[in-house]
Amino acid sequence: MRCTMPHLHRAVPTNFGKHGASLTTKFGNRFVYQHTKRTKRSSCVDRNFFFPDVLKRFGMQDANLAPTPLCHKTRLDIEMSNDREADSAVYQSITGTLMYAATSTRPDIAYAVAALCRYNSKRYVTHMMAAKHVLRYVKGTADIGLVFPSAMASSTSASNSTGILYGYTDSDFAGDRADRKSQGDFLFRANSATIDWQSKK
Repeated sequence: MRCTMPHLHRAVPTNFGKHGASLTTKFGNRFVYQHTKRTKRSSCVDRNFFFPDVLKRFGMQDANLAPTPLCHKTRLDIEMSNDREADSAVYQSITGTLMYAATSTRPDIAYAVAALCRYNSKRYVTHMMAAKHVLRYVKGTADIGLVFPSAMASSTSASNSTGILYGYTDSDFAGDRADRKSQGDFLFRANSATIDWQSKK
């Protein structure tokens, strides 16, 4: 899906300072760093100062890395008779923290986090293990962020024309075995930069 939108590139940030910067904001009772790395051709916004503290808080700093946000063999259900319930406060803290990252700079974990948040009110050990699997994934990808090409790089890119909006969407088609509803996703890019995304049931 694509559509032509003149002057759309003006809405995409291209200047974050001469050498990059760190923006400090309050997250609960903690300070969160939004780090910006800038070169002549692009600027990258990430949360690589945020994740080490998160991993330490949940005791995952020495955990093994995971190659994907969710294991394809994991089955998440609202009722799991052969499983025991997990700690509600810890689970909701993990999913809330991951949701903050997923909605700010990490579209790659949006699907996994949206799926896990459906079980905030009734979660089992299987759900907790899946949430910690996402933490293991972000441990190995903490420096991933959003890249915004400079105006010069965007104008010379052969794969993305200036002023064209690209949209991508997908759905798992009745992936929830309890109510047979689907979880859908979309992502939009302009000037080689990701500008909007969402994953929801």
